[in-house]
Amino acid sequence: MTTLFDGDPKTNSSILSDKEITDYINRELLITKDSFATSSLEASSYDLRVGKKGIIGGDGIELNLEEKPMEIPPGSYAGIVSFENMAFPKNICARLGSKRTLSYEGIILLTGSIVDPGYKGHLLFGLYNASPKKVIIRYGRKICNIVFEKLGVEPEKDVQPEPNLLNGNLPDQFIDKMANMEVLPWMQISDRVKQIENITKDIIDLKARYEDVLKPIKDLTNNVVQLTSSVTAISVQTKSLAEDLEKANQLVNENSKQINQLTQNLTITSTQFNSTISNISSLSKDLKDQEDHLKDLTIGFKSQSVWNKILGGIVLIVIGALISWLVSKALK
Repeated sequence: MTTLFDGDPKTNSSILSDKEITDYINRELLITKDSFATSSLEASSYDLRVGKKGIIGGDGIELNLEEKPMEIPPGSYAGIVSFENMAFPKNICARLGSKRTLSYEGIILLTGSIVDPGYKGHLLFGLYNASPKKVIIRYGRKICNIVFEKLGVEPEKDVQPEPNLLNGNLPDQFIDKMANMEVLPWMQISDRVKQIENITKDIIDLKARYEDVLKPIKDLTNNVVQLTSSVTAISVQTKSLAEDLEKANQLVNENSKQINQLTQNLTITSTQFNSTISNISSLSKDLKDQEDHLKDLTIGFKSQSVWNKILGGIVLIVIGALISWLVSKALK
């Protein structure tokens, strides 16, 4: 047999089994005996039931469910207390979970998920009818599953009980909040659902339009990328052409220097040529003078003796050779 918690802080935490739950019940712990039902006990949990007190959101009127079942209109909130009166020791906490039968009817259980150790009193539950029809909640109906868990070490903080819940009544503050709770009729919920659907449709349409607008932007981006690539290629070609142009300029400069040098040489040659022409003109004049002189000599030779003729011929030969030498010298 498993021993119960004896205050030893070294005891490990664990979920209670049905036998352990029963042992605690017999000691007036967890759930008081007068509110405990064996039919609600499961292997490792317990099914909490609907208590006497309830309220519908929007009217603030406290109902007695033992006298009349509570009808929750579509889209309305409601509040109930548990049939069971809890009496947790300081080493036990609990976890709550909704019964599936509630969700089948469209009822959403609104409650915290943890019951603190040391809690005393009935539990308070909120309900919301999300179905399109009214849901009847009867006194004693199983509504919530509770799992008890033993702590390894007792907590230092104490839980302060709520006076009304100790007696199974609804807290005054909760009644005031329920009285001011907005009731959403099913048609209004339906309208809001339609609004949400319309908004969703608009979002889908906007997404489609966004994609339609985005496509040209993507195409433009691709074109810009291609244009950038082309510009880069042109820039490379331009750089290459600039380098070729620079080389051409260098060649032009070198050729200009050569042309200038040739021009200078041509100028010098022209000057020399002019000088040569001048020399030739001077020689031509000298030759003419010599020719005139030879004519005079020839006339003289005719009147001289044969010896003089021979001597004159020799002189003419020498003079002719001298003139030839002078002409060749001038041409060089």
